[in-house]
Amino acid sequence: MTGFVLFGSILLVLLITIIWAAIRAGEDTGASLGAAERRDAAIEALRDLELEYRTGKLREEEYATLRARLERTAIDARDAAARRGTRGPAPEPAEPAASSPSCPECAAPLAGGEAFCPTCGIGLRPDA
Repeated sequence: MTGFVLFGSILLVLLITIIWAAIRAGEDTGASLGAAERRDAAIEALRDLELEYRTGKLREEEYATLRARLERTAIDARDAAARRGTRGPAPEPAEPAASSPSCPECAAPLAGGEAFCPTCGIGLRPDA
């Protein structure tokens, strides 16, 4: 008798898990994000990936593969945002100093040393 109760309990937990997974499969997975949001998410993921690699949590081949994929995602999203005319929030109108660097794509002021523009996401280095 105890075996039947145990078997029934396990079966019930299994069914609940399957139903819960089926319900979760229908949830939004980020595919409905706009191009600007996908670009921002890819850039943030690149920053996180860089940190993971520098702290030794990723092997070099994993890092290279993931970085290439995320860079391609960021570039595709940036291009899609440019086609739609949604480049994200406009930079604050300010008079930058004549010698301060700016983005060649959107003219946003840069602090220097960035691989990507924080406003429009364009690669700023030849290797970026």
